[in-house]
Amino acid sequence: MNYTWRILKLDLQDELNHEGNLLSNSIVNIKWKRVATDTDGRVASYLGNTKLSAANIAAADFVALNDVTNEMALQWVTDRISERELERINSQLENKIERNRASKVKPSW
Repeated sequence: MNYTWRILKLDLQDELNHEGNLLSNSIVNIKWKRVATDTDGRVASYLGNTKLSAANIAAADFVALNDVTNEMALQWVTDRISERELERINSQLENKIERNRASKVKPSW
């Protein structure tokens, strides 16, 4: 099974950090998709959201929206998903692919 991640959408909001600085366009939610592809090319996907907050980020460490990369956003997501949660997601993806293996036909009667 081959697994990939895709960042779909970023939700933004101006946030005050613990120092009292306004951090403009802080990413407060990342909508993402995890995709599984089996060796026969069958595909299944899982949609998720990861909530973020810049409240405890120092202004000097804040990454401005224009400097955020796909890799950064993906790291923020994966850092917040436990190994157990990832196993659950992968299991759901594998089950979806297994269900799609069965041929389906509408009877003519």
